[in-house]
Amino acid sequence: MDQNTDWLIEFVHDYDDSYFVTKRGLDATLVVVKKFDLAVDEVMAFTCHQRANKALTAFHFHPDFPLEDRPGYMRRHAEGHELVLSVGSPLVALRERKMRVFEERVSGIGRGLAVRLHTAARFLAAGGSMTR
Repeated sequence: MDQNTDWLIEFVHDYDDSYFVTKRGLDATLVVVKKFDLAVDEVMAFTCHQRANKALTAFHFHPDFPLEDRPGYMRRHAEGHELVLSVGSPLVALRERKMRVFEERVSGIGRGLAVRLHTAARFLAAGGSMTR
């Protein structure tokens, strides 16, 4: 079954702060057009969370909104970016805290290992076993 997806536009909007939002544009159904009284030049957008640092924004275009104008319209609008920031910023801070704890543990293990190796080297340099 061949499905025609010309009505669907999808791309990943990469913001300057390295966050990503997947944007999708599609024709609004007649129910949506009537319910929200969408004019030919109007668009309804909504955003929902996908996962860490990502959001999905869907643009419902009036069916008569020109296809060639849709991608540009979607790129000009920042829908989804606020949600990604509110979800992503705390996650970034949590990752940084976990990384600091990990680095402190690794450096503690490294220091302990260095002291042991230094002690063993001095022991061997002094002639080995102290019991004769």
